[in-house]
Amino acid sequence: MQTDPYSALAAGYDVVMAHVDYDDWAAYVEDLIQAHAPHAEAVLELGCGTGSLAFALQPYGPYRFLATDGASAMVRVAQAKRPLHPEAHVRFRVADFAALDPIALGAPFDVVLLLYDGLNYLLDEADVAQLLAAVARLLAEDGVFVVDQSTPANSLNNADYFHDEGEADEFAYVRTSAYDAEARLHTNAFRLTVQGEVYEESHVQRAFTLAEMRALISASPLREVAAYDGFSVDPAAGETERIHWVLKR
Repeated sequence: MQTDPYSALAAGYDVVMAHVDYDDWAAYVEDLIQAHAPHAEAVLELGCGTGSLAFALQPYGPYRFLATDGASAMVRVAQAKRPLHPEAHVRFRVADFAALDPIALGAPFDVVLLLYDGLNYLLDEADVAQLLAAVARLLAEDGVFVVDQSTPANSLNNADYFHDEGEADEFAYVRTSAYDAEARLHTNAFRLTVQGEVYEESHVQRAFTLAEMRALISASPLREVAAYDGFSVDPAAGETERIHWVLKR
């Protein structure tokens, strides 16, 4: 059965992402917040998935944290994990970052986050431009947008890592991957088994280049403060596989 992205996958998303060290991610994001918005109190996360980063950020702050995702199944899993983090001050709600409503989300925010390739799900430059404009309306006067992206170099250099499989409890997955270098579209196809039922999901992302993103940011209401190479404070370059952008109004 073919399903929408992150509907069936939500049940085992944490299994698929078991290789990710969210504590390290949170420490890096916190370093960026302290460097560029040390006054931050209100944080909005877009594309929060099952809440792992939101929970990992809780020892820092304290922040008034709203975590959102466009897939209701992912948000349900995130909310179900709350008893594991009784001290966490995180609110979860369904909201698609491709169609943000700043008023409904309770803007302004001191920090807006969109991490782990969320941006790459916007396949057209017009959609990225729309997101940047919406985030500008979400940010407080001296707020920052921390957003990362996967580049063509990541798809080309790490092709073998995008084919894998795994299982836990009543969930199993097989992922296959294909990258169209000309169109710069990366497709991950999942075959999922959830409680005995078999589902298929197709996830398509666009690998934007550093130059493309820089042009889109320059044309937006936001300005570039930094473009970092991976999990460092080194400047991003043409061969960078993951770029962490810090943007302000």
